[in-house]
Amino acid sequence: MMKRISRSLLLSFALLLCVSCAHNSGSQTKYGTDKLSLAADNSIHYVEVGQGPPVILIPGLFGTHSIFNRVIPLLKDQYRLLAIDNFGTGESGRPEGGFDYLVAEQADKVVALMDKLEIASCDIVGVSYGGMIALNIAARYPERVVSIVAIEGAVIMPKNTPYRRLIQGLKYPILGDAIIGFIRSGFFDKTMAEDIMGPSWDDLSRAEQEEITEIVAKNAAAASRRTWLSLARALNDVEDFTEEAKSISAPVLYLSGDQSEFREMTDMNIIFFKKHLPNVEMVSFADGVHDLQLQKPKETAALILDFIGPSDASPLVTAAEPEL
Repeated sequence: MMKRISRSLLLSFALLLCVSCAHNSGSQTKYGTDKLSLAADNSIHYVEVGQGPPVILIPGLFGTHSIFNRVIPLLKDQYRLLAIDNFGTGESGRPEGGFDYLVAEQADKVVALMDKLEIASCDIVGVSYGGMIALNIAARYPERVVSIVAIEGAVIMPKNTPYRRLIQGLKYPILGDAIIGFIRSGFFDKTMAEDIMGPSWDDLSRAEQEEITEIVAKNAAAASRRTWLSLARALNDVEDFTEEAKSISAPVLYLSGDQSEFREMTDMNIIFFKKHLPNVEMVSFADGVHDLQLQKPKETAALILDFIGPSDASPLVTAAEPEL
């Protein structure tokens, strides 16, 4: 998920005393079946659940397939869902060389997975960094995409993302290992969850807070210094694919939140879409944060179902209209 590490964590890195106290949140999948496929000579892990037309779910920067746990139950009766771990996260591969975790490289891996699974084309849902990957696929592999749902994804990224400080810490092995040990310790899962959810945290029920904290814990437990450093660098120095994106022909639904800490980024991309891709459908929630699939799973699932279309006559998820 394309979120900064919380300010309290950044201030506490130097105080970390126990590097080896990493917790294990467990790898058991909440929904569906764990699967591993070789894509371009590297393993890619994904969770498959449901029946119907295939829909690939791509998580954000440091997230895993579990970031979709709150929307999967609302979509699985309509689609064959394939929720992946990006390379460098979860149980997917961590290539040793020749792979810089760039958006285009991750996009190539997703397409290679589609080849392995003999999926000629499909709908793709991406969150944040995953939304960038989805849009990159639509730009570079138009024949493989039916439609795109981008939850605060981007074609354009502002320079100097919030990951500069994290990069500075992770690039030094001793300090970086301490930071990762701190993240994986489990002691601050709730703090990170609160930071990710921002102003929406207090509006969530206790059960919702616990569910989101569990999701964050699974993402944190899979952290490693080298891959998180590579991922942070890849997003901080993201390659420009605006010219390619101008040719996107697939229908795109772009979801954003007015309370997102990445509002500068979303505004830049909304301007880009209006200028170059006028057929992009855009919905913004007045009280929405960056990770809408966590904050508003019912509303997000309903918009996805309405945009992609149901696979059969099964009842649709209903939700209140978003505040525009």
